[in-house]
Amino acid sequence: MNGSCLRPIRRAGFTLVELLVVIAIIGVLVALLLPAVQAAREASRRMKCSNNLKQYGVGLHGYHDLYNVFPINATGTNGSAIPRLTWQVRVLPFMEQKSVFDGVDFSIDQRRLPLTNGGSTILWGISPPYTRCPSDAYPTMQPGPRAQCNYGGSLGSQNVDGTDVSKCHPFKVFEQRVEGGNPRFGEMNPIDKRRVSGLFAFSAVVLRIADVTDGTSNTLMVGEGLPACHWINSGDAQSGTWINSWGNLYSMGGGMSTITPINEMTTCPNSNRISDPNCAAPAAGHTMQYAYGFKSRHPGGVQFTFADGSVRFVTQNINHTMYQSLGGRDEGNPVAEF
Repeated sequence: MNGSCLRPIRRAGFTLVELLVVIAIIGVLVALLLPAVQAAREASRRMKCSNNLKQYGVGLHGYHDLYNVFPINATGTNGSAIPRLTWQVRVLPFMEQKSVFDGVDFSIDQRRLPLTNGGSTILWGISPPYTRCPSDAYPTMQPGPRAQCNYGGSLGSQNVDGTDVSKCHPFKVFEQRVEGGNPRFGEMNPIDKRRVSGLFAFSAVVLRIADVTDGTSNTLMVGEGLPACHWINSGDAQSGTWINSWGNLYSMGGGMSTITPINEMTTCPNSNRISDPNCAAPAAGHTMQYAYGFKSRHPGGVQFTFADGSVRFVTQNINHTMYQSLGGRDEGNPVAEF
């Protein structure tokens, strides 16, 4: 065969320019799809969180149906009396956690001791599945062990002063005005439910649906919180737990106040929403008013269980005075659309 008839062989493939163009297109597509994927994942997490809050509504109403009262949040006038446990422990049988409840000895301080039917399991180390919101990546178990939670009862517009009130207390003006004064965290002696703004307090106050004169559909009962934003005093993460009503700190699982704006993140680690740099993380004794507010990792607001058992999302942009009306159970202010 004549060599002049031979033709050069062309190999199939991409040029460098074509390859770079393809990579760029893929990068653009990923950039466009990623927010949608993240939004879908957050929607799923938010739904799971909403289901947790629905369980709280069912549990609290189940308790009320049986006893005709809501569970007390503490014992004594400031939570210091035995057994030093929150309402969340008392409602366990109505949250499909009867085996845990049956192991609690209410005649002693059970928190750091083994359950009577649990071998070496201590109450402080138990994390019921409904107590964590999947949108919050904070570790469930802290040293101690201290099982952290994301849900707490509503104290309403209650005083949540820290250990030093000379600084970092900008929200006192929103405390509900009550005869005899608004007691810190609802502590009082003698106990008087008229001085409690919301449905829970850190004293043995007894409240019923009949005490929610503003209407159960207009009153907050349980909402979201972030344990990472609370004071870990002396290395002990009691404040992020669901069971603790007294100790070196009250637990956010017991209750939080509406005087603090929704998603006030000043005391949260690595926060880019700091109201006052002098009060920023880590949380401390003088920043408790910032810490004990409802907050979440959901964009734009927080989910709440209302006193009628319904679950609704409340935006962080809600009028703050109206927010106090939702927190208070009997202050008599009308509530508009929110």
